Amino acid sequence: MTASSNQTTDEAAAQQQPLFLHKPPYGDHLEARGWAFDAIGRSLSFIGNAVFVGTAVVHQAKINAGCLPEDVECTGVTQYGIRPSSFLALYNVIVGLASSALLPLLGAIVDHTSSRLFVARISAISYCILLFPMVFISQATWFAVAVLLIVTALIGWIHTGMTFAYLPEMSDDKKTLERLNTSFTVIQFTTNVIYIVVVVGIAAGAGWMDDSLATARLAQSISFVITTAFWGIAWLKLMGPRPAMSQLPPGKHLLTIGFRTIYRTSIDIAKHHRALGWFYGALAFSESATQALLIIITTYSIELLNFSSSEAGVMYLIVLISSVIGCYISELSLRLLSPIRSNQLCIMSMALFTALAAAFVKESRALFYMFASFWGVCGGWKYTIERYLAITIIPKNKDAELMGAYLFFGQILSWLPPLVFTALNEAGISIRISMLSLLIFWFIAVICLHVMGPYENALRQANEAVEDSSLVDNNTAEAVEEPESKQSSEAPS
Repeated sequence: MTASSNQTTDEAAAQQQPLFLHKPPYGDHLEARGWAFDAIGRSLSFIGNAVFVGTAVVHQAKINAGCLPEDVECTGVTQYGIRPSSFLALYNVIVGLASSALLPLLGAIVDHTSSRLFVARISAISYCILLFPMVFISQATWFAVAVLLIVTALIGWIHTGMTFAYLPEMSDDKKTLERLNTSFTVIQFTTNVIYIVVVVGIAAGAGWMDDSLATARLAQSISFVITTAFWGIAWLKLMGPRPAMSQLPPGKHLLTIGFRTIYRTSIDIAKHHRALGWFYGALAFSESATQALLIIITTYSIELLNFSSSEAGVMYLIVLISSVIGCYISELSLRLLSPIRSNQLCIMSMALFTALAAAFVKESRALFYMFASFWGVCGGWKYTIERYLAITIIPKNKDAELMGAYLFFGQILSWLPPLVFTALNEAGISIRISMLSLLIFWFIAVICLHVMGPYENALRQANEAVEDSSLVDNNTAEAVEEPESKQSSEAPS
C-alpha cells in the first residue's frame, strides 16, 4: 500500500480511536493499523527483555559469582570477569554505542534507498527468532541469554528506526497525525500495563513471586507469541514499501552520507540556531542519564533489596503509571514557568530524588517504590516538556531535518552514564555512590538550559530563521524572473 493511498483515508483514520474501540481499527488506513500492531509487539518484547529477563540474568550472575541471590552488593566476580551488578549497565553501554553509530546509517537508508520495508521485515523476523531461545533461560543458559539480550536490543533498535520513519508519512494533515500519534501512545501505555499486570498476576497465583527464572520464562513466552503474531500481520500484510526520498548524490556512499548530513546540520545549528544548539546539548546529557536511570535502579533494587523479576515488574509499573501524572504536571508548570525553566526544575527534581534514594533507601522496599513513583512523575514531565520545547523552537522550514537531529542528540551519549557507572562499580565503589554519577550529567544539562537564555529569545531565533529563508526564496525567484523579463523586452516585435 502506498503513501498516496493512505492519504485518501486520513479522514477515516482521524475519526478512529485507539485499537480496541472500533472494528475495523483505524478505518481503511492499513498502515496505521500496522503501526499500532508493531507498537504492541515492541512494548511487550522490550519490557520482557529489559525488566523480567534482565533481572533473572543478574540473579543468575550473582550465583555464578559465588553469592546468594539475597546477598547485598555481591562483591564476587563471575567466570566472565564481570561483577553481577555490572551486567545491565554494560548491556546498556554496548547498545548505546551501537545505536549511536547506526542512527546516521538508518537515516541514509530511509532517505536514499527503497529498502525501508525490506530492512523492517528482516529485522522483525530476526528479532522474533531470537526471542524464542530466551524462553528457556536457566542457570545453565543465563549467559547465552545475556548475549541474546544485547543482540536483540540492537536488532530491535534497527527495527524501531525503520518503523518510526513511517510515522510522519501517515498523513499530510497535522491534526490527523496528532490523533494517530496519541492513539499509538495510548496503545503502548495500555499494552505495557496489561502485560505487567498479567505476568505478575500469574506469577503470584503460581507462587513464583520469588522465582525470577520462572517469571522470566512466563514473560518471555507471552512476549514471543504475541510479538511474532502482531509483527507478522503488520509487516507481511499491512505495511507497504516506500521509494527513496532522494537519490544518493554522485560520489557519495550510503555508509558515510548520514554522518556527513549530521555534521552539516550540527554546523548549521551552531552558526544560526544558538538557543536550539544549547537545548540539544542539554538533551544529550539529560536523556543519557535518564535512560541509564532505569537500568541502574533495576540493578540497585536487585543488589540492595533483592528484588525478583516480578517485583522489578511492579517497580516498572509504578514508574509507568506515575509518568502520566508527570505529563499533567508538565502542562500545569507552563502556567507558572517558561518551558526552559520547567525543564530545569524537572531535571533538578529528578537529581534530588536520586540523591535522596541513594542516601535513605537501604532495606525498605516500600520506600523504594515511593521513589519509583517520583522518578516516574519526573520522567513523564521531562519527556513532555522537551517535546514541547523542540516543537516550538525548531524553525518550521527545517522541522524534518532538525527533528532528526533531535532524535540523534537524544541518543548520542546514551552509552556514557552506564559506562561511568560500570567503571565505578568494577572499581569496587558502592552502587549507592556509583548511582550518584548520574547527577553530573543532569547538572550539565541544567547549565546548558541556562545558557539557552530566555524562551522568548529562542522563539525569536526560530522565527527569524523562517523569515530569512523566505527572503532568500523571494530573492531567488526575482533573480530568475528578471532575465526572463529582460529577454522578453528585447525580443523583436
